[in-house]
Amino acid sequence: MSVIAGINSEISSLNTQNDELPQFRQAVLDTAARFEVPSIAMDKLALNEFEQMIQIQNHIIAAGSSIGLASEFYSGDVNVFSTNYGDLVTGIGTTQGQYTPIIGVGSETQIAFGSLKLDVLEAHRMPKVEDGTLDTSTDNPFIGEGYVNVTSGNAGIGNSTRLSRGAGAGTTVYALVGDGYTNSGIVTLRSAYNSLNSGIGTFINAATEVKTEKNQNRLIAWSLGRKIASNTTRKTSAEDLIDTLENPGFGGPY
Repeated sequence: MSVIAGINSEISSLNTQNDELPQFRQAVLDTAARFEVPSIAMDKLALNEFEQMIQIQNHIIAAGSSIGLASEFYSGDVNVFSTNYGDLVTGIGTTQGQYTPIIGVGSETQIAFGSLKLDVLEAHRMPKVEDGTLDTSTDNPFIGEGYVNVTSGNAGIGNSTRLSRGAGAGTTVYALVGDGYTNSGIVTLRSAYNSLNSGIGTFINAATEVKTEKNQNRLIAWSLGRKIASNTTRKTSAEDLIDTLENPGFGGPY
């Protein structure tokens, strides 16, 4: 068999593959699409719980960051935070009253403070294999992967969902005691938050389970698309090579 005949045989094989692969690619895309609706629905269920959690966190922040209480309701004891806020507060320390915006406390009075950071609901996404993208221009489908916040507008996105506690914006809150704490409503708010925090995992796990299946099918579709693209590139190179081998100026045909 001549060199050119061998290359023509390869081109024929590439053409056959590129005729067949789109059918398999479309089949897995159709499968992935069937997981889109439940992915969106489960993310929205998680988002509904999450939005309630954020609302409660903001209420706790509003109560704990109050600067207008009577001075005796602020404490310099950092141990008070575990009672007041549980594990919602980080960056705990003390400072003098003069370095806080609290009204009416002595300039040298010790005040315990910490940062209450909002939770974040995130999805891990792979832009090159998302619906409507399937970018096969490079060999790596993981380029650009990372976490984005889940919103009502992008629910269902990505291959997993997670709750990142305390990963959002933070606000300074103070250690409250006596009626300052009792009347703040923080006890009731924390109980409501803890209840939601315990339940949201059910929706997050379900969303991730469905998204994983969706993403696996999209990865298969990406792989098939990448094979089609590489076949096309190889075919072009092979055709150029035949032109060279057929050129009498180079001693061809071979």
